[in-house]
Amino acid sequence: MKNNKKIQFLLLFFTMLIGFVFATTVNADVTKDGDVYHITTGQDLDMLLGLGNNSGYWNGTDNKTPTSIKISVDNDITLVKQQHEINSVFKDTIDIDFNDHMYYVTEQDNSSFKMDKSTLVDVFVRNLKSSESNVANTTGTLAGVPDPTDATKTVAGYLLSANSLFTGAGDQGTANGTVTYDNVLINYPNIHDGKSQMLTTGYVPIKFTGTNLLALGGQSGDNFCRTTDLTVVDGDTTMTWGPGLGGNSIAMFNMRDGVGFPTSSVNFTVGSGATLTINNHVNTNTIASGNNAGKIVNITNNGILTATIDGYATDSSSSYQTATSSFVSGGTGLTNTNITFGPNAVTTITSNTGLIQMDKVAILNIKAQSNSQTTLTSKNIRNAATARVFNGTATSGSSLTLDSVDSFSMRSVATAPLQQDNMRIVIANTPLTILGYAANNDTVTARYVAEIGSINGAWDGNGTPGDQMSPPLATNNSETKLKPAFGIRFEPGVLANSYTVNPSVWNYALSNPIFPADNTPVWLSRNGSGDNTQTFDIYDSRSQTASFRLQALVTGTGSRQYGFKKNGTNEVLSLNDQAQTILNASDFTAGTIGDAATAGHWTYTTDADHGLLVQAARSEKIGTYAGSVTYSLVDGLE
Repeated sequence: MKNNKKIQFLLLFFTMLIGFVFATTVNADVTKDGDVYHITTGQDLDMLLGLGNNSGYWNGTDNKTPTSIKISVDNDITLVKQQHEINSVFKDTIDIDFNDHMYYVTEQDNSSFKMDKSTLVDVFVRNLKSSESNVANTTGTLAGVPDPTDATKTVAGYLLSANSLFTGAGDQGTANGTVTYDNVLINYPNIHDGKSQMLTTGYVPIKFTGTNLLALGGQSGDNFCRTTDLTVVDGDTTMTWGPGLGGNSIAMFNMRDGVGFPTSSVNFTVGSGATLTINNHVNTNTIASGNNAGKIVNITNNGILTATIDGYATDSSSSYQTATSSFVSGGTGLTNTNITFGPNAVTTITSNTGLIQMDKVAILNIKAQSNSQTTLTSKNIRNAATARVFNGTATSGSSLTLDSVDSFSMRSVATAPLQQDNMRIVIANTPLTILGYAANNDTVTARYVAEIGSINGAWDGNGTPGDQMSPPLATNNSETKLKPAFGIRFEPGVLANSYTVNPSVWNYALSNPIFPADNTPVWLSRNGSGDNTQTFDIYDSRSQTASFRLQALVTGTGSRQYGFKKNGTNEVLSLNDQAQTILNASDFTAGTIGDAATAGHWTYTTDADHGLLVQAARSEKIGTYAGSVTYSLVDGLE
C-alpha cells in the first residue's frame, strides 16, 4: 500500500507541474495561446513592444523577450500617448493580426512605435479594418474612439496619427527592418482628421501584400504618405487621397521634404503581378523627391499601375509648378529620375494637368520594356506648353527608350504632348510604328513606319544631330507632321489585308472575232460595265522594307480556267484550287512615310488587260459562269 500511495502522489505532483507550466493567463490583460499573444487594449500592445517601459510586459528585462512575436488584437484598441522605440530584442518578425479591428489614437504626435537603424525586425500589420461607417460620433477632427483604459467605453480621439503605427526614428538614413501591410482597409475618404497622415514610415521601407484599401480626405499642409521606399509586392492595393486642399502639402507620396533621412536613392515599385490604383484628388503632386532625401529616384511598374490625378481643374493656371508636374516632381540634390515600365506592365496615368516638368527631375530616363502597355494623358484644356505630358526642355542626357513595347501613348488635349526639342527617343530591338493623332479623337494625322533607331533632338529632324531613323522621320522639306500632333502613339507594326477587290466581270459573245475559229482558248480581259481596274492594298507597318507574298486560289463551277497576269508581262499564271503566289512585296508601290493615309500601305494596280483573267474558246456553251477567287497574304519572301 505504501508503494501505491507514493505513485499516486508523484502523479499528482506531475500533473500540477504541467498545469502550472501551461497556464494561459500570464498577465493582467495579455494572454498567451500557444505562440500567439492576445491583447485587448493599446496599452497591452505598448507593453509587449515598447523598449524601456519598466511597467511593461517584460518587466524591464530581456530574459523572456523572444526574437519574434505573434500578436492577435481581439477588439478595437486606442493607443496611449507614447513614442517608444521597439524593444531591441526583437530581431526577426513582429506579426500583428488585427482580426478586422482597428487602432486609434488619443494624441496625434506621440502615438507610434519607432524603428531606428538598430531595429532589425520585419513588422507585419495584417487585417486592419475601419471605415467611416464604423466610427461613432465623428465631429470635426475628433471621433468617438475606444477608451484606451476601458474597452467598454469611447473617448474623443483621432482616427490616425501624424505617423504610422510603425515609423522611422531620427535622421538615420538607412533601415534594416521593414513594415508590411497585408489585407488592410482604412477607408476615410471624406474625413479630414486634423494632421493625420495615412502612411509615414520615413526611411523604413513599406510594403503591401494581399488586398488593401487606404483612403483619407486631403488637408492643408499634410501628405498622404511619407516614405523613401514603397513596394506593392503582390495583390491589389488602392490608395485614395482627398478630395481636399493640398495647401502646403509636398505631395501625396512625399519622398523628399519633411522626411529628413538622407538616402542614396528613393524607390517606388509595383511588383510583377501586383496592382496599384492611385486616386489623387488633392491639388498637389503625386510623387515628390529630391532635396537630399535621395539623389536618385527609381519609379518602377512591373504590374498594373493606374493613377488618376484630378485635384486641379482641367483649366488650371500654368503658373503653378504643381500644375505642370502632377505625377512626379523633383527638388535640389537630384541627379537622376528613372521611370521603368517593366515587361508586360500596364500603366495608365491620367492627369488634369501636365505630368512631368522636365527641368525639375534632373536627368530623366524612361524605359518601357517588352510587351508593356503605357498610356500617359494630360486633360488640361489650356493651349499652353506647360499643359503637355512632358513640359519644358529636358536635362541633357535624358531619354525615352522603347524596347519591344506593345504600346506607348502620350496625349494632351490642347497641345502637343512633347516639346519639339526634348529628350532623346530610342526605339530598341524591334521597329515600331509611330502614329500622330488629332485633338480629342482617334483620327490619325501622321504615320511613320520606323526602323530601329532614335530620334535625337527635334521631331522635325533639325536637332543636333537630328533624326537617326532610317530613313529619318523628317520629310516634306524637314517639316514633320508629328510636331503638331496632340497625341503620339508607338506600337508594333502589323501585316494586314487592307485591300478590297471589286468583282470581275467578263461579258463576251462567242461570235466575237477575239475567239479563233480553231477553238484555241484565249485569255479575256475584264470588260464589265464597272471599273475594270484592280487595286490590291496591303498594310505592312513592320519595316520600311516590306516582306510578304500575295497568293490566290480559284474554285467555281465547270472547268473554267482562271489566270493572273502581272503588269508589264505577257505571261499568264494559271490558277487552280491550290494557293499560288501571284505578287511579291517588291511588285508593290510603297506609300509616303509620314502621310496618315498612305504610310505603311503597299499598293498594286492593274488595268483591265492585267490582273485576274479568264480563259475561253469559241466552242464554249452559252451561259453564265461563276467562280470564287480567294486571296491570301503570306509573310516572308518566296
